[in-house]
Amino acid sequence: MKNVAIITGDIVDSTKMTKTERTSMLQLLQSLPEWLSPLCKTNIEIFRGDSFQLKVTEPTKALQIALAIRAIIRANKFAGNNEQWDARLAIGIGTLDYETDSLSTSDGEAYRLSGRGLDLIGRARLHIETPWEEVNNELIVSTLFADDIVTRWTPSQSRIMFEKLVKNNSQEDIGNILGVSRQMVSKTLKVAKDALISVYIKRFKELINERTVWERQ
Repeated sequence: MKNVAIITGDIVDSTKMTKTERTSMLQLLQSLPEWLSPLCKTNIEIFRGDSFQLKVTEPTKALQIALAIRAIIRANKFAGNNEQWDARLAIGIGTLDYETDSLSTSDGEAYRLSGRGLDLIGRARLHIETPWEEVNNELIVSTLFADDIVTRWTPSQSRIMFEKLVKNNSQEDIGNILGVSRQMVSKTLKVAKDALISVYIKRFKELINERTVWERQ
């Protein structure tokens, strides 16, 4: 059976949001499938106002998408203080046992692993669960390090990283889109540790691709 990825998330400290901020957050979440379309097809369902699930049809892209989601969310701040918005995200990779037009009524390994991941996430903001123990074991430490890096991204760093993660544009193109110089983009990517994030994503893709290819043989 084909593997998919399910990303289950909830917004951190959503109760601090004003009514206007809640509306903006909802619009942001609803726009994710369109914004993420350069990477792959996704669909989203939002429930309880601050929780959501995203289905990713290409599981090798799941981590890149999860990081992009955190980046675009962290590009915003709460009104009246310098705290940034953020989300806890759990990626579950696996098969589907039962699929409907609604994510909330679908079921399968990917859903269960994603839900379990969010239960286990604790104080972290990113967690990955796969059916393969050796993959999970390898990703534990690198995910903790990557999570720490992302949690330190400022709003401006987050906006630039979102463009890089989703579109992989050149530094000049990112600068033109955001109205900043290429030099500023280069400096920001370096401070945001884009090179380390890229290595992390590359290794994740290799691990998931190796397993899915092996299972098809």
